[in-house]
Amino acid sequence: MRRRYWSALLALPAVLWVARPLFIRGAVGGVELRVEPGRQRLHPYDTATIRIHFTTPSGATPGRGVTLRVVEKDGGWLSRPFRAGAETAVLYTAPGKPGRYTVESQWSGAKSESAFEISLSAPSRRSGESVAFGPESAPHDFYRDLAEHYAPLVCQETWFEPKADFLARFDFDGDWRGDNNWDDLTFGSSQAYVYYAAMETATHYFLIYNFFHPRHYSDDCSGGACYENDNSGLLLAVRKDGGKYGKPQAMETLAQSSIYSYTADSHLRDGAHQVNGELKLWKESHPMVFIEGGRHGVFGAADKERSRFSPDRMEFTGSTGVVYRFGGGPSKPAHACDREVSYELLSILEQWWPRATSQEGAGGRTFDEYFHYAPFGRRPGAAASEIAGAFFGRKYLANQARPFWAWSDAVALNRKLLALGQWGLDPAYALSVTLKLPSGSPFSLDYIYNPYLESVRRNAITALPLNGGGESNGTARLAQAPSVPPRPAPGGQRQLLSAPAEKPNYNLKSRSGQLEFRARVDGAIYLLIHGDQIEVEYLSGRPIDEIRYRFSQPLPTGELDDMKLDDVEGRGSLRLLEWPNAGNQFTAKIRIQDDKAGAGIYRFKLGWKR
Repeated sequence: MRRRYWSALLALPAVLWVARPLFIRGAVGGVELRVEPGRQRLHPYDTATIRIHFTTPSGATPGRGVTLRVVEKDGGWLSRPFRAGAETAVLYTAPGKPGRYTVESQWSGAKSESAFEISLSAPSRRSGESVAFGPESAPHDFYRDLAEHYAPLVCQETWFEPKADFLARFDFDGDWRGDNNWDDLTFGSSQAYVYYAAMETATHYFLIYNFFHPRHYSDDCSGGACYENDNSGLLLAVRKDGGKYGKPQAMETLAQSSIYSYTADSHLRDGAHQVNGELKLWKESHPMVFIEGGRHGVFGAADKERSRFSPDRMEFTGSTGVVYRFGGGPSKPAHACDREVSYELLSILEQWWPRATSQEGAGGRTFDEYFHYAPFGRRPGAAASEIAGAFFGRKYLANQARPFWAWSDAVALNRKLLALGQWGLDPAYALSVTLKLPSGSPFSLDYIYNPYLESVRRNAITALPLNGGGESNGTARLAQAPSVPPRPAPGGQRQLLSAPAEKPNYNLKSRSGQLEFRARVDGAIYLLIHGDQIEVEYLSGRPIDEIRYRFSQPLPTGELDDMKLDDVEGRGSLRLLEWPNAGNQFTAKIRIQDDKAGAGIYRFKLGWKR
């Protein structure tokens, strides 16, 4: 009997339930709504569990057709149903405005009405949080602006444990242990964070966004339905079109070892996967995704088969949920149905990757199950000999949550099309497998930037000094290097720009400095800046000319507090790839890419503080 009405109730709309039923005389049976003791009077935005109890004559069976609604507008919210012992239940979230709110339920001819009292004087069930995070330090990632531009609109469904559905950071409880995250949920921070990673080829940007939750939970934890930590996400492919940010072409999402594909390009066709729907954007650049409560599978918000969110109405359908937007800082959901929550972006390269190699992370309690990445298709290996295959977790099932570099798609893995981790680590190759790309559309498989894979550039590096010296007094004018005859520059070839004829009058005690640079570029180059020297590494195109530069101070050989590009001009892309650090001998690395015909002028100011 339980199975018959359980499946029917899963589709019930979100409503407000009450405790005192009113039965119609002569009805075959009724529904009694049982609020947990002492919870009919609630503090604003607090919650209460309401069980559905069927009252029927002996031998009768509950049927279908239960309808539930809140009579008053904005009278509160109910989660989708869940099982509480032998009965069906929902979680009620009270509205923010004090008052009495009438609810109505009908089933099999029986009708009931009652009300919750919402009062500021009612005791609050919400527990305090003992962990809080301040502003993040300035990001070192030169793809940060791209990640912000495409930061997704996250439509996160909430279920009967809303805080377990709130977006979090791995160290939400103040430590980097993964085996206490389940138990630390109550007092840990509910500030919202989304992790990201970026890769780039000559034709596309690839952005990966990870959504971390302390628990993967269910109303029935048997059969592996519950475990500690949960990490799902999406892959966004952006086609370069000559503009600063390019144009989104496809999004793929992860839900329990299955990949779902959504496109913004009608020319993309089914590959190893079928296209599951449209890539819906919010405010023209932010992918809209739906994350299910409890299991935290990620789907396109416009996926009519899997999403319980309506992009047109900007509302959850038949469930409760929180809407997250990137806002430059982490805020907390006020309740399980908050529609205006800001999240912060965190770099996976800075936050997780240093802990994910066997040399640095083994023996800790952040990651576990290290493995050797073995890609298909003769593709490049990982940047480390062994990488972590799972987050360290011990509650219920061990090590079930995986970082993006250990994600897998069951279909592609079983067919030996993509190896374990290849969908995330090698997104260009993965997309060429999962989808059929438009005929004749450029699509490069060679990375300009992918810090998670071993280097594929092994060309000999030679220095090409320029003849003649520029002129500069170090303060009044930009140093000008003589032009180089226009000829192709082999990839990997380097050129050291001439030093000024006169040594500038530097103040070496200064804690800040600046480089002003101007050049004509035709192709793609790296600028390697060390001290007051600039070396050019050519990736493609012709040697640069019309070069002018000026240092106010040499770039220091020590840790910096801040570094950024200002007054950037150019028709292509210009990005700060690396801050100076001990690993790169305190060398700043800038990439300029000019894809249009002919050469273009590029200018920038690189400033730093220590």
